[in-house]
Amino acid sequence: MVERSYHRIHDIFRRMLENVQDVIVIVICILLFALMLKILFGLFESFSGPLDFQYIASELIYILVLVEIYRLLIIYLREHRIAVDIMIEVGIVSILREIILHGVLEINPMTLGAISLLLVALMLLLRYGSIRKEEVERDLRDGFFTELKKSIRREKSE
Repeated sequence: MVERSYHRIHDIFRRMLENVQDVIVIVICILLFALMLKILFGLFESFSGPLDFQYIASELIYILVLVEIYRLLIIYLREHRIAVDIMIEVGIVSILREIILHGVLEINPMTLGAISLLLVALMLLLRYGSIRKEEVERDLRDGFFTELKKSIRREKSE
């Protein structure tokens, strides 16, 4: 009687799930990009009316948060890991956006103290937590279509 190994089935199933997960992340990236464009068009429309600095500043910071999340997803697609340092940066910028959106004077002093402690803790974690991984481009990048052709060739060779 021949003993069968099911390791191959597990590998195939794992790779299939990773591919499905990659497709989901790509769809999220496309939606984030569309959301950034929508916000930019909204900002251009807001310049035609009376200037609302609080709205414009909060929307610009929101775009920066979306760019950081986009970068987090790109790193996930490239390395299949979650970059905790980028998540902390997104958290810090999101907190600052909410403070700008609501106004410092309108926030309860106890809440403001808690937010300050959270910001200090996140900044200390980012600075001294040894969670930063140096992002180094492996090689110089070509144009979009050249990079796409290279990645398709790499996929076929694997």
